Amino acid sequence: MSRKVIRVKPKKRSRKRSLDFPSGLFLANYPINSRFAEAYRNLRTNIDFSFIEKDFQSLLITSAGEREGKTLTVANLAYTISRTGKSVLMIDADLRKPKLSRLDPPHESPGLTGLLLQTFNTDVPDGDLGQIGTSDLFRLLSLQKKTGILTLSERKEEVALVFLQGDLIDVDWRSRPEERKLAAVLVKNNQITSEQAKSAMIRQKDSGQKLGFILINMGLIREEELSGPLTIHMMEGLRMALQFKSGRFSFKALSASDFDGASFDPVDFNRLYAQVTIGEEELPYLRKEIASAIVETEASGLFLLPCGNLPPNPSEILASERMSFLLTNLKKRFDALIIDSPPLLPASDSLVLASRADGVILIVKAGFLNRKLVMRAVQQLNSAQANLIGVALNEVDMKRGGYYKYYHKYYSEYHGEN
Repeated sequence: MSRKVIRVKPKKRSRKRSLDFPSGLFLANYPINSRFAEAYRNLRTNIDFSFIEKDFQSLLITSAGEREGKTLTVANLAYTISRTGKSVLMIDADLRKPKLSRLDPPHESPGLTGLLLQTFNTDVPDGDLGQIGTSDLFRLLSLQKKTGILTLSERKEEVALVFLQGDLIDVDWRSRPEERKLAAVLVKNNQITSEQAKSAMIRQKDSGQKLGFILINMGLIREEELSGPLTIHMMEGLRMALQFKSGRFSFKALSASDFDGASFDPVDFNRLYAQVTIGEEELPYLRKEIASAIVETEASGLFLLPCGNLPPNPSEILASERMSFLLTNLKKRFDALIIDSPPLLPASDSLVLASRADGVILIVKAGFLNRKLVMRAVQQLNSAQANLIGVALNEVDMKRGGYYKYYHKYYSEYHGEN
């Protein structure tokens, strides 16, 4: 598997280009008062009614079998929603037989798989913090399940972040002022004496164990008394690391066996990181790379993330933490994500995405599949705890049962057709 390495300046990006709409695919090629266009406006309205209390951000479009019209629905539903002034991203997550990606000229975008398997697999042995931010490094090491020590330095400040299989387990603000070190704070708070602090630090130097673990084992402080000061101590170090905008970084890979499992770790670092970033990571490198994979269409507010190269293990990739991270960040940039996914019965790919979407629409081609097969697809979505908001019936013979006559008469009068 190829890996990108952060060592030099990033390559220049080609200018954004717009994609032309293929004839017959998008509503842009049809009159606004056509029955075809009206059907998608009705679908958009029904979706809005399904989310009365809040706007949806992501919709998964799937079908029970192949050739039922899900890709056509993705394209035109996304187009119809973008006409309301929203920014809409179409995602081709059909990693087996992608059709939506045919809109994108070959090799113009790394696509979804390029982001997941190459961009998010970027190697970060060392580099310049002006090119890649601390938050980028944190996410890359986390997504790659790395174990080791990330050292960050800017001017006279230095912070080390320790990772164990992708989880942050320690923060060492090495240039921390003496009066703000943990032992000094505990002495100042009258939780331990100066003599006890000196004794504990000597043992720490000899054993290499964490100071908090030593203080508890020596019986100098209880766990519940140490938890608060230690959390603040780690938060200060993490905040310092995230403030770095220049300087250098280096990562030293280690083995999980290099870490002592017997230690006191009352700090929830994932929660702490979310508190420090207030839910808004800067991610300058990753957001730039993600943006470079997104293709503009000729319709205002409508964009496409193509599939990319087909992988050998689609289900594992779509179920990965990397995919969840990508969807979370795309939701912050776009008002709505419309995801094209493989049919349900031949593969399980759609099921792993279904629970992550705000809603799922099942496309059913009239008279195409046996009803039992359609019901099996519905049961699979229910088992995956997906929010199935409805079934869209495609290619209905509207001339049957007099429906066509009523429909044509009503909408001819409504739109003023001759």
